[in-house]
Order: sequence, then structure tokens, then C-alpha cells
Amino acid sequence: MKKLLSTLLALTMLIVCAVPALAADDSSGDVRDTEFFTDQPHTDLNYSDIQYEYIDPAPFLDEVAALKELAKDPANAAEFETRFLTLKDTLYKMYAMYVLLDNMTYHDALDEWAADELAKVDDNTNVVGDAFNGLVRDVLLLENACSEVLSSKLTEEDIQDYLDYEDMTDEERELANRETTLESKYRATVVENYTTVIDGEEYDADGLYYAFYRDHTISLEDYLKGNHEVYKPLADIYLEMIDVRNQIAKLNGYDNYADYAYAETYRRDYTVEEITAFREAVKKYVAPALMEHTSWLPDVDADALPLDASAYTGEKVFDTLAPYFGKLSDELLESMTYVKEHGSYDLEPAPNKTGTAFSRNVYYYNMPYYFSNASGTYQDLLTTIHEMGHNNNTYWSGQDWTDTSSNIDTAEVHSQGLELLMTRYYPELFGTQADAVAQNNAIDILYSVVQGCIHDELQCYAYTTPNVTAEMLNQKYRQIAEDYSLVDSSDVRPEMYGWYGIPHTFTSPMYYISYAVSAAGAFAFWEEAQDDYFKAVDHYLEFVAMPGTVGFQDCFLETGMESPLSPSYIEALGKTTHDKLMFYYPYTDVYTDSWYIMGVYAIDMLGLMDGTSDTTFSPAVNATRAEILTALARLFDEREDAEEPYTLEQGAAWAVENGVSDGKDLAAPMTRVELAATLRALVESLGVDVTASGDLSDYTDVAGLSADEADAMSWVVDNGILGGSEDLDGNWVLNPQGNVTRAQIATVMYRYYLYLVS
Repeated sequence: MKKLLSTLLALTMLIVCAVPALAADDSSGDVRDTEFFTDQPHTDLNYSDIQYEYIDPAPFLDEVAALKELAKDPANAAEFETRFLTLKDTLYKMYAMYVLLDNMTYHDALDEWAADELAKVDDNTNVVGDAFNGLVRDVLLLENACSEVLSSKLTEEDIQDYLDYEDMTDEERELANRETTLESKYRATVVENYTTVIDGEEYDADGLYYAFYRDHTISLEDYLKGNHEVYKPLADIYLEMIDVRNQIAKLNGYDNYADYAYAETYRRDYTVEEITAFREAVKKYVAPALMEHTSWLPDVDADALPLDASAYTGEKVFDTLAPYFGKLSDELLESMTYVKEHGSYDLEPAPNKTGTAFSRNVYYYNMPYYFSNASGTYQDLLTTIHEMGHNNNTYWSGQDWTDTSSNIDTAEVHSQGLELLMTRYYPELFGTQADAVAQNNAIDILYSVVQGCIHDELQCYAYTTPNVTAEMLNQKYRQIAEDYSLVDSSDVRPEMYGWYGIPHTFTSPMYYISYAVSAAGAFAFWEEAQDDYFKAVDHYLEFVAMPGTVGFQDCFLETGMESPLSPSYIEALGKTTHDKLMFYYPYTDVYTDSWYIMGVYAIDMLGLMDGTSDTTFSPAVNATRAEILTALARLFDEREDAEEPYTLEQGAAWAVENGVSDGKDLAAPMTRVELAATLRALVESLGVDVTASGDLSDYTDVAGLSADEADAMSWVVDNGILGGSEDLDGNWVLNPQGNVTRAQIATVMYRYYLYLVS
């Protein structure tokens, strides 16, 4: 069944993402003129002026019947055209009323009147949309002057789609109504906080997690049972949705809803089978390093942001962003200004407001609309950037009955591509927190690649597995989470429940893969921007200006870029993002999947060592004696009254004073055996028994050590402070005469600290 104006059902939801900021050097406040888009008509009304009204479908259906008769006589072509366009306007107005009602249910998920009215109007729009499609089909079949009125405005592909159109059956209509009712029921259910009782204590979902994982006050059995009870209302709704949607798919000739949604709802230029290679590449090249990186993200100090708090949230975000949008394009600025000036947004928190964000079009009026449940933090600014990417495309897109195709995958590139390009201005928007904001959001955009694959894979399983149960879905999600490196194989949970928190899973099934492919593709503009920023901006705008009839992959090919679905592209993306993003802030040369990351993190937090610059740690460089002795001085002598930590000179002086150094050759490296002796001597000076008991017999390079050196190496090995490695010949070695690198001393100091505090 052809879905006319399928964008009506494709609400664009929030995933905020960005990458480390490019330096902004645009000192001019001028607006940059661009000419990528064609002017479109928009209403001059404010959103608040557009009032909902119920439109009876009966006159519409009568006019459809009359037009079918009128079109049989080619002499009626002029009258047919006039009345057909009037009918089309009525159809668009009915769609607009649907949008208004749907917006109401997002604003207040417990508004029963809006939910009931939406169900009724949804049924009406299905009926009139079906009648309109049937009218176009039947008139085209006449092949006369009246059919020329229609065919002259359609592509050959659209003509064939209409000719292939089959009228909606009563069964299809009933299923569509059931789906809408279930979606409204979901929205009302998800805002409730369901609980369970274990041993007299009440727990919600978060409480169960903390009680099991953090506090260890409930058993695994109670954890699983409690989650089954807490999530049962949502599980019951979803299982019914699966049944209804699979019935819809089968009525339209598909084996399951996953295949149907890919082909019909989203009209993708790839199939469920074809996306498998993309998902496998993400598992291999993106997910592991990304998941490793999430533990090391810098905190954003909201109190240090340079702008007034209101500039980041609420309607003032438009004023905050306007100068920077103007630097990219006057057309981009125009589309955002329209939304602001016409009040076509809902940003403030409200009781029972759905916690999501989206942009959409109010049909008939051709008015872009922006919805968000503001958090009151700087994240609202990032959300607005994301949604204004959608808004810009909506504002410049033609709105006519001939626009029967849409491309939801490219729509997400519009949003995420803009986010990536806007990082150029993060230093001005976020000041000293620019890099921290950027790196946090870099993970969001890459995480959306992984999450999109995860939830697409889970939903494919849900719609293709006969008699699937909630427990089966929970177990499958646990398995998929491990496949994508979200959890380790040692995690004792046989089930996981994070999938319940994804709105698209319930209201826009099979949509989430769009986030994955588009987020991956959006990085193409970011990479180009590293070399030529405004060339990348223009390529982005060219991409956005492409009509919805151009396939997702073709859009990239036409801008000279590789298809993001290619495993080779994902492999390259994984390498690029690892090298440019996966570092421990602020050290751009310390990757978070390196063996020494915990050591660098610890000595940074303890203040034991400094970087070699503001942004480098130089892990492979040999540590000097002065650096090692200063780290030890800072560890053993906290100097709580001192304003600054020991300098290298002060650290060396401390070491001489405490008998662990002669103060010579401070710029020279220190060998591993010398380090072992120093660490052991400091502990011995505290009165601790340092009698060596470690066995060095497994190591093949310790035969030449003196007795004291062997004792020192034995002691550090025995206490897990320093270890060996396997050489190229397969022998285990300690490399006692080797120099200590900065990466090694960071790791050793971390282990030494743990020994001292144990």
C-alpha cells in the first residue's frame, strides 16, 4: 500500500551529537549568502492562530466520487483540475489537523480527549488518503485530457506507484486504527513510574538496578522478577504492536513488518539483508573502541559556561544560535527565524510532556514545527542545532501532492551534519568548556551509530521471531549488547531492559537504523571540514537541497563521497574517529583503549605527573629521573599547605633529602631495576618489611642481576607493581636494564599507590 506523504508518520526524534571543535576564526558578524534552495510559500499565521477543527470526511469522499465521473469526459479537464486542487487542499488541511492533535498528545501524554480525537482523525486520514490515491489511480487509467492534468505533474515512477495502488481494505483500516490506539496507550503508559515490592521495599526500574549492582541488597532472581513486573505494562503493549504490525505487513505481501517498513514506510534504498554487513562492520570497527572511551569522558562544568543560563535553553536559544547560523548560510538562518517569529515551537517543560524532541511540518500551512521537552541545561542548545537541521530541510522542501517520496535516512544527515559543522563555533558558545562539550557529544554521535544498529537488530528479531515473548526480547537484547561491546561476557545478567527506553521502538518501528547510517555518513562532512570548512558547509547544503526522490546512498555519491553503508567506509571511519576522538582528555596522544590508560588517569587525578604540554602526555618518551622522583615526592609528601605541587627541582631535592637519590643525572632516564630499588627503599623507610619473596625463575633475563637488584625486582613483581612481558622468541622477560617510559611510570605509580593504600 503506497503511503502518501509518509513523512507525516516519520517524527524526527532527538539524538544530540557533535565532535571536537574546530577553531573559530570568523571575526566578521556578516551573514553568508548562499543559493542552494528554492523559495517556498509559507503561511504568515502564528502557530497559536491555527486552531484545531474537526473536518468531516463525508464531503471529501463525495467529491472524490464526483471527480471520478467528471474525469471521464476529457472536455472537463479545466474544471477537473480546479476541483482536484481544491480537494488536495482539503486533504492537506486534514493532515494538518492530525499534526495539531498529535502535537497535543506529545505536550500532554495524559490528555484523553486529544488521544481519542487523534484516533478518530487518524482513521479519517487513512480513509481520505486511500480515496485520494484511488482517485489519482483511476483517473490516470483513463488516459485522456483529465489524466494528463495529473500525469504531467508526476514522475514515471510516481505514476507507476499510483497505478499499482490497491484500495485499503476494512481489515487494513482496522489494523491501522489499532496501531494508532496502541501508540497513544504507549505514550500514556511510558510517563508512569511503575514499581514492584521486594521484601517490603518498593523499587522502580532505577531502584532495582542500584539495589542489585551497587548496593547488592537484592538477588539476581529478585532483580529479574522485579524488572518483569516493572516493565510488564510496556511489554504487553509492544507484543501487541508486533502482532498488529506483522498483520499489516502480510496484508501488503511481506513476510514480516521489518521488511515492510524498510521498503514501504521508509522507502530505503537497501534491505534488511543488505544492512547486515553494515551492522557487522560497526561491531568490529566502531563499537569496541567507542565503548572503551565512554568511561573517560571529561565532565562539563556548567557553572563555567560563558553565556547566561537562559541563552542555552528555552526560546532564547534561537537568538544564541542566529549569529552562527548566519555565518554558515543566510538560508539556514531564514529557516530558523521563521520558526521563532511564528511561534512554531513548544520548548518549555510541562506536566506529562513526553520526553523527546522532534521537528515536523504542519501540512496545508507549510509550517515547520519544533518540539522539545527542555532540560534547562546547555544540552537544549545542542538539541536545537540538531532539530534546526531537520527544520531547514522542511522549510525549503516543496509541499504539494506530487511530493510523494521522502528519505528519512538523509533527513538524519541534515540534523547530525549540522551538529558536526557547528562545532567550529563551540569555543564562542561554550568557552573553556568547548572541548569537554565537544568530546562528550562526539561520543553521542558515534554512539548513535552503535545504538541504531543495536535496536534495528533487536527489532528485526522481534518482528521475525514467531511467538516472541518479553523474556526472549530481554535475553536477545542482552546478547546483542555484548556483541556490540556494551557489556562484558562476565556480566551475570541473562536479560537487559534498556530497549524499553527507546520511544522509536514503540512509535516509529524500524526507524532507528536511520540514526546509524546517517550518523556514519555525517562524519564525511566533518572530515572534509578539517581541511576546507566552507567547502564542507557547501557540500552539506548541497546534500540538504537534494529532493527526497534521490536515494540515501546516491546523495553521497552525487556529492563525491563514498556510501556510508560500505564496510570499507565504516572501517575507515573507525580508524579516523579513534585517532581523532578516542583520547583521554586533554591528552590527544593517550587513547582510551591503550594498556596504560588507567595509569595515566590515576596519576592525573592524583596530580603526580604533568603532561609534556597542555594537550600531550608523550607516553612513549622515556621518563626522566627528575619526573619520576617528583612523582614520588608528590605521592609521599602531600604538602597540604602548599599552593602548588612540587616542581621538578623541588621533587629532586625531596628525593635527595629522603635518601632515595643522589641528585645526579636528573635529565637522564631511569632503568626498570633502578626504579624497583627506589620504590622498595621508600617503602622500607616507612618501617615495612620488604623481604623479597617473588619468584623470578620464569624470566630469562635476570641472571646478571646483583643480589640487591634481584631482591628489588622480586619485591615489585611479588606485589604486582611491575610485571614482565613476552619477547619475540616467546620468552618471559623483565627487561631490568630497559628505560622506563612515561606510560610505564604512570602505570607503575598507579599500582604503587594501590599498594600503599591497601
